[in-house]
Amino acid sequence: MSLLELSKVNASIAGFDITHDIDLHVEAGEAVALVGRNGAGKTTTFRSIMGLNTIDSGSIRFKDEELTELRPELIPRRGIGYQPENRDLFTGMTVDENFRLPIWTSGEARGIDDEDAVVEDIFELFEELRDRRHANVENLSGGQGKMTAIGRAMALQPDLLLLDEPLEGLAPVVVENLKRYIHEIIERDIAVLIAESNASHVPEIVDRMYVIERGEIVADGDPEDLVEDQEIQMLMQGSGE
Repeated sequence: MSLLELSKVNASIAGFDITHDIDLHVEAGEAVALVGRNGAGKTTTFRSIMGLNTIDSGSIRFKDEELTELRPELIPRRGIGYQPENRDLFTGMTVDENFRLPIWTSGEARGIDDEDAVVEDIFELFEELRDRRHANVENLSGGQGKMTAIGRAMALQPDLLLLDEPLEGLAPVVVENLKRYIHEIIERDIAVLIAESNASHVPEIVDRMYVIERGEIVADGDPEDLVEDQEIQMLMQGSGE
């Protein structure tokens, strides 16, 4: 039994079909990438997993429980953390408060009885956020904002972490730092599903890779092999018509 399994998932937005028969799985402790151009369907797939986008048909199971039958606010309590593409940080609040808010609302359901220990553990991982602990999140740099969004997603101690474009738009040195942090998360035996538009970012991070184009999974397998595949390269560059 896979930790997460999507089967024949079809989703639409405002009447427009976005994803088509998505089949995807993530095993416990595994790191997997979903790679595709902007608009290919990555974010819709993630939002469907989190119950933020109603699916038209198909199944999404986590720990063998059907997620499509749950209200969105219950899904993080089952053990899935989510870093949205646009970060969606709680403005007017500090980094520390952003880490604590999920615990305040759902910590009891996840069996968290030591809020301070969880928050300190996140700051231990994202060490460069310590000096920004009491800064309002609207005053963070782009990289610090991404780290804060990932840290908030870890606040409920998830079994699976969904990272939507965690490396997009960042300076190379920040990208390398975030890769290191993601490696450390994986080493904590947390499964990770990463959506990225830049395929070159993921081979050194993940075990497997899916390629999505126009809402369909068109390839899957070893990340290094797929990144070097000329047909996949053309597709990612918009030349694979």
